[in-house]
Amino acid sequence: MSDFRKYISSIGIISAIIIVITAIMAVAVMKKPAVIIISVIAVMIILIALLSASTVITYLTVADRKVPEFLMKINLGLVKAVFPLITVMADISGIDKAGIRRIFIKLNNRYIKSLKFSFDGEDILVLMPHCIQLHSCRFKVTSTIENCARCGLCNISELAQLGDEEGVKIFVATGGTLARKIIVDTRPKAVIAVACERDLTSGVREVRKIPVYGVFNERPNGPCFDTRVNIDDVRNAVRFFKGNL
Repeated sequence: MSDFRKYISSIGIISAIIIVITAIMAVAVMKKPAVIIISVIAVMIILIALLSASTVITYLTVADRKVPEFLMKINLGLVKAVFPLITVMADISGIDKAGIRRIFIKLNNRYIKSLKFSFDGEDILVLMPHCIQLHSCRFKVTSTIENCARCGLCNISELAQLGDEEGVKIFVATGGTLARKIIVDTRPKAVIAVACERDLTSGVREVRKIPVYGVFNERPNGPCFDTRVNIDDVRNAVRFFKGNL
């Protein structure tokens, strides 16, 4: 099943639940004035219409079709609001949540890419998960990436070099709490976050007023162990925020 089909399946379940709840409420207020019954049905129609419109915009966005910026912004806000419910429905129905989270990050990234930025390198923060470092490495880079020996056995050396070349801040975080602290302490104007689907989705939803561009890590050895990242994806995101792409 494609990521979008997983997403639309969860939306379909939510729509079905709305219809069932509305039907129950309509029966419950059957003896009430007609205006109450009409109001209940009207609310259902509005909710279903919003979900349907959002689904269409989501499809067009992830399919790289032309979508007005304001529609992407409204849709992203709506999806953020109902995303916890979407993932709950996926859990209940046994749908893989990773695919749904990928859709969310694609929506977020596509909206960010529709905007224009021209930040200095020092205003851009690149956040990496600690699992990007080789597990057997004896150099601690969570305090500063400058501790990297630049042996080239993991992506940390390439990221350190990218930081030197582009003048951006590169930090390695051991978890969400440290990542949030780094953002508060460094006060960036833009964040490029590298992580798995779950952590990226959580981070993008939590950070407000700062654009957060998500880059998925690669997990050739399984989750949270000697992960990798496509350096070109990170470099392109940096150059985008600097206005060079």
